[in-house]
Amino acid sequence: MQIAQHLGDLPFESPDGKYVYFSHDFQLWQVAIDGTGEQQVSGMPQLGSNDAWSPSGSGIYFVGFDANDKAGIDFFDLNLKKVRRILVLEKPPPGWMGGLPVSPDGRWLLFTQLDELSSDLMLVENWR
Repeated sequence: MQIAQHLGDLPFESPDGKYVYFSHDFQLWQVAIDGTGEQQVSGMPQLGSNDAWSPSGSGIYFVGFDANDKAGIDFFDLNLKKVRRILVLEKPPPGWMGGLPVSPDGRWLLFTQLDELSSDLMLVENWR
């Protein structure tokens, strides 16, 4: 796979500056910053369709689902190859979350929550 063909999904540089991470076909991939050694991230669960994830520290934060299909923010430890639930989401995530930005010190994480969805239906007569 050529990395240039698959960077349509937003790529992220690792905090240590050694890798670029990107998603393709619901899988997370990494490539060295010089473009060599492209490989799928071993042990990382499949990403959801909302494509919300972000590298931070020694792992990847992402939106995951448990065995009961309950959504949450999970952390995949790249060294241990294990997933840890950080937060159970009160509401299902929207179809597109826009990423999961993490502060440089790793203390804060932002996520999107859709509280209400509405639309207006209008009838227009004699329209031309």
